Amino acid sequence: MNRNNPTNSAGTNNLTMSSRGIEHGTVHTAPAALYIHKLLPMAVLYFFLNSAGLPIGLFYTTMLSPFFYLWLYLEGKRLLSLKFLVCLSPFIIMQLFHGLDSHIYYARSILLLWTVYVTVYALCWALLKCRNIERLFEELIVLNFCAAMVALVILFTPAREILWSTDFSSLGGDGGWAPRLKLLTSEPSVYGQLMAPLLIFTVLRLLQSPNRRNFLYVVIIVTPLLLSQSFGAISICSAGLGVAVLFKSRHMLRRWNSLLILGLAAILLAGLFTVPSPISRRVFQVAAGNDSSTRVRTVGSFVEAYAIAQSRSLWWGAGPGQAKLFDVPSVLRPLGFRTAVIPNSIADTLATFGIIGVLVKFMMAVYLFFRARVYTSTFRLAMFVVPFLYQFTGSNLANIQEYLMWCFAFAPFFSALDLRNSVPRDVRLTGSRSLSVTGCT
Repeated sequence: MNRNNPTNSAGTNNLTMSSRGIEHGTVHTAPAALYIHKLLPMAVLYFFLNSAGLPIGLFYTTMLSPFFYLWLYLEGKRLLSLKFLVCLSPFIIMQLFHGLDSHIYYARSILLLWTVYVTVYALCWALLKCRNIERLFEELIVLNFCAAMVALVILFTPAREILWSTDFSSLGGDGGWAPRLKLLTSEPSVYGQLMAPLLIFTVLRLLQSPNRRNFLYVVIIVTPLLLSQSFGAISICSAGLGVAVLFKSRHMLRRWNSLLILGLAAILLAGLFTVPSPISRRVFQVAAGNDSSTRVRTVGSFVEAYAIAQSRSLWWGAGPGQAKLFDVPSVLRPLGFRTAVIPNSIADTLATFGIIGVLVKFMMAVYLFFRARVYTSTFRLAMFVVPFLYQFTGSNLANIQEYLMWCFAFAPFFSALDLRNSVPRDVRLTGSRSLSVTGCT
């Protein structure tokens, strides 16, 4: 695009190069260029500060849900609450019929689910209105890396408990100390889950357009993830990427540089997990079944959820908020349970909404998979696999992060980020620098 084109004089004019290396020109008005700066603070709040200084289970986005609802109402989304109640009405009727331990807890938990519903809807709607979410992701990746580097310095000070999890001091029985990075989140696994969309985005972009700039972004997102030692997030993201790459394997076979990157990544991972280090020690601890966190999130959660649902109705569940009042049986205490808090999304759904609730959740996922044609997009296919697997190993029914990952799977994000799309040779970037479009509408 000609920089002297008179049509560009009204706003911020950029001849840009996308992160995939394809040259293109875009005209941005001043309000559009400012929108990315309005969205970034909310993204920073969600990614870095959402639970900072708050009791476990409470988030700033939850407290802001009334304002989100007002914004959505002004945007024309005026039937949100009605749709929410209509979807829950069969469960409410049947759960009231079978009886509740506490009507107050029930009403409060229904209200909590409403705030989650509104918050996720608002965040997804804001991202859909953003014309260049790619730039927003890049800024979050850089900020996250800077925060991780600050945390590394703090690790050697008495303030390390703020940003690091040091609940255990021995891994694999050799007495090794391996703190896990969590920044201001509640635990390292939550932090690892937050980075999942960013990791999928950067890796697929590198495979689509291998260059030094894209490789650098992969390094600066992988480094904090390894420091968190969230192997649930690492393994599930790897599974999502693996499924997406295999699904597009015939396109990958045409690109020797992408195949080379995959080979090098496999070698690096093998070396990382086999060379003695705090990370490899925890890998073997999880593989041997000696990790208490893994046991609680998998087997223990389903045992407890079954007991809670069966106490009222195995088909319809005990109802929202009723699990808090459940007396944890002695058989569950060796698994790590002291209170009836279920750190597993499917198990939590089973306890709250019973077998019917679990079936509805699976049917909705399958329906939306084909309705949204998830299989046509490499990014969305990988993002579908991540929450689908993660719901069996962690999360909970009111987890905003899980629902937002489902949004990335079903909404039309990064439609151009597909391994079928090749980069023209004459405009492919081979250097370490390229410019990205800024501005959203």
